[in-house]
Amino acid sequence: MAIATSTDLLIHYAHTQSEPDVDYALRYRTMHVERAADALAADTSVHYLMTGIKAGRLTSASVLPEAALVAHAANFATLSICPYTLATGVVAAAYDAITTEITGTGDWVAGVAEAFTIAPATDVFAATQGIALTVAKDGAGVVVPRCTIEIEYSLD
Repeated sequence: MAIATSTDLLIHYAHTQSEPDVDYALRYRTMHVERAADALAADTSVHYLMTGIKAGRLTSASVLPEAALVAHAANFATLSICPYTLATGVVAAAYDAITTEITGTGDWVAGVAEAFTIAPATDVFAATQGIALTVAKDGAGVVVPRCTIEIEYSLD
């Protein structure tokens, strides 16, 4: 049975007594955040993606570009998925980063996700933290196309 609503969840539990399904439906979340294309420049930007409501852990994160991007050895972008402090907006050390450098992810293809390497055991956040994406440019930079950032996480 597909669980699409809270009513479905209650009906499913009443019929199956399956607590793992209920636990999964209540604790695991997926967020999709749209990010506009940026300009060709050697700059850094921060995109605040979500605020913490409770302590939790990332289970996966990826970037889905809407256009192609050609990798370059000197002019590239590094995208990092990071926790940040809600009270100050200060971004902490990255959970992981991907780069459009030739030795990094290489060329991006429209519609093909570029995944971050996430370790749920250690990539945790507190109720006082949120999740941010930082984009840092090297050399002359590169235009990072419009993309969707997908974050999967579970609440503790």
